[in-house]
Amino acid sequence: MRLAAHIAAHGGWISNEFFMELALYDENEGYYSRHVTDIGPRGDFSTAATMSDLPARRLLQQWQESCRSHGRTLPIIEIGGGNASLALAIYRELGFWQRMRTRYYMVEKSPALRSLQSLAGGNFVRVFPNVEEALKHAGGRAFLFCNELPDAFPARRFIRSSESWHELGWELLQNGAIVESARPCPKLPDSSAFSLPANEGQIIEVHESYHHWYTAWQPLWKCGTFVTIDYGGLINTLYHRRPRGTLRGYKAHTLLAPNELPLMAGHCDITADVNFTDLLQLARRNAGDVVQLLSQHEFLLPCADPDSPVDAHLLRCPGAGDHFCVLIQYRFES
Repeated sequence: MRLAAHIAAHGGWISNEFFMELALYDENEGYYSRHVTDIGPRGDFSTAATMSDLPARRLLQQWQESCRSHGRTLPIIEIGGGNASLALAIYRELGFWQRMRTRYYMVEKSPALRSLQSLAGGNFVRVFPNVEEALKHAGGRAFLFCNELPDAFPARRFIRSSESWHELGWELLQNGAIVESARPCPKLPDSSAFSLPANEGQIIEVHESYHHWYTAWQPLWKCGTFVTIDYGGLINTLYHRRPRGTLRGYKAHTLLAPNELPLMAGHCDITADVNFTDLLQLARRNAGDVVQLLSQHEFLLPCADPDSPVDAHLLRCPGAGDHFCVLIQYRFES
């Protein structure tokens, strides 16, 4: 993409958050807007849902428990459905008669992925561009879930100096090179990451854009369950032996370091691990909600096939079983 032109237009420096917004979601040049073709073996990265039906079986079990506790069949809202592999797995698990009674909504920001999801999901899936519209059609009562969603939100990036935190971004040099550089940050975002005892040079990420997004639609959600699955952890362990932070990219299942991202902007996925301490704090601000945090191993184990090597991979600790977390938020009408 024309990253240098974007940086020049903003005075020669942009934050990492703005860089990720351009690289992933610019309507003309962004990766998710224009250049993502598939997710899974034929794409640039895979998710658990493209590897096994285990996440679908467990989410379906969680949905059924939620329906029983609320005394009604709750519409399902999947946020960020990728290539619709998880929706199709749930479709298969539901069976004919239950499919007929189930409303399945999908929320997707990317026009390219919305087209793919509508085609793959057929009459079973109805796709919306935002959560607000999906909740409106669900009457505010819904079972919501997302798999590897928060990590796809643009992240701000900070580095610890001897006395304070500075914000990292991307600077355009006179020779045309684009390099990472730091600027003073007069006001830090609200995050548990800044309470972390940090050595000089430690880099952290804050998904402030996710915090704003989550807060915006919470008042529209009347009751149900919200399940969030993603890689990351609590702040006390998230940056253990990771002084350079967690920002990275993926292209054709190849890991890209931060300094490679400007050259690949618009043509690769860019991500950072999720601070689940922040997500817990956000959920607990909703008075009356019950919040539960599990490892992926703990969450998936009840529905795992003991003879499946792929299921075993998703449960493995250390590995995917403890590198992914599952946050469950329960809400009941008063």
